[in-house]
Amino acid sequence: MKTLGLRRRGGYTLSELMIVVAILGALSSVGPILLLNLNNFYLTTTARSEVQRDARVALDNINRFLRQGVASSITIDTPASNGGPYSRIRFLHVDNRAIQFYQNGNRLIRSINGNESTISGNLLYVAFSYPRSDDPSIVSVSMTMGKNVQLGQRKVLELTIQKVRIMN
Repeated sequence: MKTLGLRRRGGYTLSELMIVVAILGALSSVGPILLLNLNNFYLTTTARSEVQRDARVALDNINRFLRQGVASSITIDTPASNGGPYSRIRFLHVDNRAIQFYQNGNRLIRSINGNESTISGNLLYVAFSYPRSDDPSIVSVSMTMGKNVQLGQRKVLELTIQKVRIMN
C-alpha cells in the first residue's frame, strides 16, 4: 500500500509563534505592574498594622498613667522641644511621681521623675485638652500617627480618646 505523499512534519507555523510572542509580550508588560502593586499593598498593610499597634500602646500607656494622676496637678502646655501646641501634659501620680508625656519630633516621650523613655517613633501630632471647662478631671487626648512607606507615601492613622477621667 502506497501513501499519498503526505508527510507529517514536526514544528510550529509562523502564525502560531506570533500568537505565543504576543501573549508573552502582554504578560511581560502586565507582570511588573502586578508585582509593584502587590509590593505596595504589602508595605501599606504592614505600615498600617505597625501604626495601629504603636497608637494603641501609646494611648493605653497615657490612659493608664493619666487615670492615676492627681487632677489638681495637671498642666497642659507646649514643650520647648520640637512639639506642637498643647503637646505636653505634666502631672503628679498618686504615689507622688512626676510624670509627663510630650512630643519631641516624631517621638512620643514618657518621663517619670526625669527618666525618659520613647513610647512611639511614628508620632505626627499629639494634643491634650480639656473637653469641658467646668470639669478638670476629664482630659482629651488626640493623636495622629504615621509611617513612611515606599515612594514617599505616608500611611496615617488618627486616633482620638475623647474622655480620660482622672480618678484622683
